[in-house]
Amino acid sequence: MRYLVLAETYEKIESTTKRLEMTDHLVELLKNTPKEIIDKVVYLTQGKIYPDFVGLEIGVAEKLAIKAIARASGRRERDVEEDLKTSGDIGETAQRFIGKRVQQTFFQKPLTVEKVYQTLEKMAKTVGTGSTDLKLALLAGLLADATPKEAKYLVRTVTGNLRLGIADMTVLDALAVAYGGGKENRPLIERA
Repeated sequence: MRYLVLAETYEKIESTTKRLEMTDHLVELLKNTPKEIIDKVVYLTQGKIYPDFVGLEIGVAEKLAIKAIARASGRRERDVEEDLKTSGDIGETAQRFIGKRVQQTFFQKPLTVEKVYQTLEKMAKTVGTGSTDLKLALLAGLLADATPKEAKYLVRTVTGNLRLGIADMTVLDALAVAYGGGKENRPLIERA
């Protein structure tokens, strides 16, 4: 499944403040997601790669994200920082800079949910000497293959600022609608 499908859904969710519309967009995404990657899609939509109790985060600071954007776009870090000061949103800055890359790569491959998830998982598990450089290389590699829209949400995810405005209960509601059945699958409160 293309990561672009997630990015487009995130864009729709971000464009509304109505919880039911957000849930509808999530339901549509979940219904079209292959079952073997549903867990990855749910975690990515929550801006993480594991449940909170695991305690493992991607761990990319804004400064490292700026370096990755600069590397992937062929621009100077100073230019990325200046744009960020104006926009106030690292995702918007990433979208703008990846959209105006200085050079395109010949071997650009469309991002898939699986590749994004595996790369973010590798970044989260990378610790010790050289971990910052490896995280930078991994993130810049993803951004080099990303469309501008994908870059926006990738950078927001890795910096912990996905900002979709959906809570865990909204995700649970969407899962219930997408995969639930009759009355017996509704929450107990609704059955009463």
